[in-house]
Amino acid sequence: MSEVEQIWKKRLHNPLFNTSYPLHPTDWKKYRIAGELPFTDSCCAFYVHIPFCAQLCSFCEYTRKRIPEEGEQIKYLYTLDKDIKAFISKHNDHQQLYGFDVGGGTPMALSDHVFTLLMNLFARTKERFRLCDDFEPSIEGTFQSVTEHKLKEIVHSGIRRISLGLQTSDRAVLRSYKRNDVAIETMKEKMEFIRSCGVEKINLDLMYGLNGQSEGSIDFDLSTIATLSPDQVTLYELRTNMLRQKPRVSLDKNFFSYSRYYEKLIELGYFSQFGQNTFSKYKEDLGCSSYLRHRMLSASSYKGFGIAAQSMSSMGISYNFGKNSDNFSLDEVSYEKGETYLLPPKELAAKYISIAAYCGSFSLSRLSEILGCDAEEYFYHQIRFVLNRHLMEQRGDKLCITREGFRYYGATFSLFSSPLP
Repeated sequence: MSEVEQIWKKRLHNPLFNTSYPLHPTDWKKYRIAGELPFTDSCCAFYVHIPFCAQLCSFCEYTRKRIPEEGEQIKYLYTLDKDIKAFISKHNDHQQLYGFDVGGGTPMALSDHVFTLLMNLFARTKERFRLCDDFEPSIEGTFQSVTEHKLKEIVHSGIRRISLGLQTSDRAVLRSYKRNDVAIETMKEKMEFIRSCGVEKINLDLMYGLNGQSEGSIDFDLSTIATLSPDQVTLYELRTNMLRQKPRVSLDKNFFSYSRYYEKLIELGYFSQFGQNTFSKYKEDLGCSSYLRHRMLSASSYKGFGIAAQSMSSMGISYNFGKNSDNFSLDEVSYEKGETYLLPPKELAAKYISIAAYCGSFSLSRLSEILGCDAEEYFYHQIRFVLNRHLMEQRGDKLCITREGFRYYGATFSLFSSPLP
């Protein structure tokens, strides 16, 4: 048995080997530096994190808190604005913007007045940059947070894509995770209203691996998708987080759940590849915003603003103030004073692999560019193993996960993204 096979078998049932990288913050301790992350790339995307929610779902691993009163919301937007202006003053002379996502949390949970300020901030910032041809910004929300005022502000600002968190249609499962459900009739009315306001793409998020989820609830989710007919669907697995361990269903059950969702979504006319977590009605569309599309396909640079936001450049990774904490203060004069890591090529390559795993494949040529050497030589033994075991297959420039490989995707992808012991 080869060393690679031994490592793969050891990782088969370890839930920490998923799309998380690094496995623990201490893994990058030796790369940490004082100061800001350098951005020298000619193209970049922005991500703005709004950490406020009307309710706190227990499955969520992101930094968030209950929506505060309007004065506190304004304070947060004011600090965001300052941080964005400071970054632009240093970098906008030589950068194009390929994407701009507003996520959370629930950005649309802001009051009407503060939400208008947020959309003005987005529009004002976007105008400072040259935009890539495929620039497609997006904003997150929930069916409960959608209002006519907010939709008008979204469309007026230039955003045409909204991503709504459905997670599951199973009322009992939702309530066990402290999340309120919405009647299908109400969701259908909201979808029609969103489109009538000028939004061109609606994405719905689904989750599998939730406790209490059954074959019946999955089928109910799929019938809901058939009824609502969103343009895109994103299918997330409930992951075991490296710092917040949660009860987890078996790999076999997760594989069954994904397979059932996948096969039915394809029947409903969505395009995707097995092992990919995004689905779209448009064949030329990966099923996500340009911010996520460039990240998954190319590991392109992105700058995150707000509490706990992550940034990545060709030099490394940084995390803003508040990472891994829901007990944060809104009194900061800047959220930029977090953690910065200047990473060697092998770590940047590992981060790319972990992000690319969401679309079930990665580019060998892009991996070679990041490593600064031939990826097929660098990962010779790993590539031979996954191909010989039919865990992955090579399609032109890409290594793509197979059905068998996806059953153990954490162990398979981690051969490329995690150091061999």
